[in-house]
Amino acid sequence: MYSNLKKGLFLVTFSGAAVLLPMTAKAEDAKSELPSVGIEKVLDNCYSSGKEIDIEKYLVPTEKGEYLDMAFADVETFLYIRSEPTTESEWVGKLYPDDAATIAGPVDKWTKVRSGSVTGYVYSKYITVGRKAEEKAQKIVKKKREEKYESEVSEKENPEKEEVLEEPEQIFEYAESKEEEEARLKKEAEEARRKEEEERKRAEEEAKEQAGSGQAVVDYACQFIGNPYVWGGTSLTNGADCSGFVQSVYKHFGVNLPRTSGQMRGAGKRVSYSEAVPGDVICYDGHVGIYMGDGQIVNAINSSKGIGVLSATYANIITVRRIL
Repeated sequence: MYSNLKKGLFLVTFSGAAVLLPMTAKAEDAKSELPSVGIEKVLDNCYSSGKEIDIEKYLVPTEKGEYLDMAFADVETFLYIRSEPTTESEWVGKLYPDDAATIAGPVDKWTKVRSGSVTGYVYSKYITVGRKAEEKAQKIVKKKREEKYESEVSEKENPEKEEVLEEPEQIFEYAESKEEEEARLKKEAEEARRKEEEERKRAEEEAKEQAGSGQAVVDYACQFIGNPYVWGGTSLTNGADCSGFVQSVYKHFGVNLPRTSGQMRGAGKRVSYSEAVPGDVICYDGHVGIYMGDGQIVNAINSSKGIGVLSATYANIITVRRIL
């Protein structure tokens, strides 16, 4: 790249093109090659000093790469697109990390861009432009092509896969307008409410199912009310202690529980007392019983009372365990 000061000419080469400009040319005569800000001063300084300069720093290429007019959001969260080149103006859209845009005006402190359905201004500090933008675009395109190829190979390997009509491929992600964001947030909120309602109904159904199966446990356990309490025993007829009673009742339903009341505190799933349903196991300090519903438990009480019924809150509850 050279300058010919003796002849009063300025020769510039870049991207395979050459431009020969008179040193006395006005900025407006060369506006297709020279940016409007600062170039006259650069040429004047060069002419007076006789020094060579790196003109590519000041010229816009006449031969653009396929993606040289693109910009990408270089942010961690999002970048506002504003209606005017000032932070006081209204925002009309948002660019999220690596979202693409087309440059629609000079790259200065603010840059006018078009992205998706949004046109406005972004703060240039937070966008990638020029060669770096083109390189980024090419990487994204390459990745998309590789993903598409892998998908096509997968479909060939699995011919039974259901065929669907393909929509036009969108290589880049674009900005979201304020209106689009509002619609998306509304849809997401509705979806969250729908899922919450489905989860509530599912929990209610599970509770009903648990109550049904748990009631069978209670009905079976109540058959042995009045039978003796025996320390260390596990016989529902000849005598059992509190944990032996609970263990033997559940064994009848194919469930193996730990032997002691302390070990039973870790069995099954923890639920709150307010969520307790028939069949849940309620653990106390040194004692355990089977919840019957209506605030009562069936349990092996002691040697004087044998197997009987107590208030579920007769003592401080340590944990409630759902076994089924």
